Amino acid sequence: MNSQIKQDNSRQDKAVSEHIYTLVTFLALVPLVYFIPDFVEPFLPAIKWLNVVVVVGIIVPIISYGIMPIVRFALSR
Repeated sequence: MNSQIKQDNSRQDKAVSEHIYTLVTFLALVPLVYFIPDFVEPFLPAIKWLNVVVVVGIIVPIISYGIMPIVRFALSR
């Protein structure tokens, strides 16, 4: 049963071009990369690498667990 679910999910993902996912990822990243560093900067010390680590640590989960599952669901319909 579980393998059938995996096969169905892989069929749905293959139905949508990887180019579409790439475009959506790009469009979602632009505002996040633009606004989040400015928002986080006042709360962190002036250590560039720490700022980068925190910002990436915020952006990656937003993309991975928030935006892309919604996009995959919307495009698979």
